[in-house]
Amino acid sequence: MADDSADVLAVTFRVYLPDECGKDGYPPEWHATIKHAVREAAEHRCIRCLHPYAPGAGQWSLCDEQCRHELGETRMMRANLLPSTTASAEIPAPNPGMYLTGQVEAEWRILTVHHLNGDKADCRWWNLVSLCQRCHLRVQRVVLMSRIWPWEHSEWFRPYVAGYYASVYLGEDITREEAVARLDELLALEAA
Repeated sequence: MADDSADVLAVTFRVYLPDECGKDGYPPEWHATIKHAVREAAEHRCIRCLHPYAPGAGQWSLCDEQCRHELGETRMMRANLLPSTTASAEIPAPNPGMYLTGQVEAEWRILTVHHLNGDKADCRWWNLVSLCQRCHLRVQRVVLMSRIWPWEHSEWFRPYVAGYYASVYLGEDITREEAVARLDELLALEAA
């Protein structure tokens, strides 16, 4: 059974030909399996800010201890006001010397899957990243895979760009595990 699932992944996560794609530019596998598999591999979280995805949550969705997004569009649910000497919360309260604690919700954190190189037919693992729509828009504005990036890559992004470099510079189609194992070697390809 494990061999069957490996075969499915090998067939699914690849570049699709134009005649294999629908009118929307996506292959049928995108809607049926690929985007769901990418979200599942990310444990239904934004890989950048780590906000959890709650299907059907609508405009507001609960944060948890792993969230690293900016606090801009958040609200407190069931908030408690505690003296700062007894609380270690990170969210300042309206009164000096007090802090809010409780459940935090973030606005519009719906999980998407972004094609890093912009090609909907390119469904290789390194091109697909699970992002909330806010991170999706931010990454889409900044990341251009074909542009040489002279700075350090973000920790979450390093395996993806290593897979891209292996493909572009070495002509190798490697797995995520291989990219992680060869991270320094592959990232050095563009630093040279």
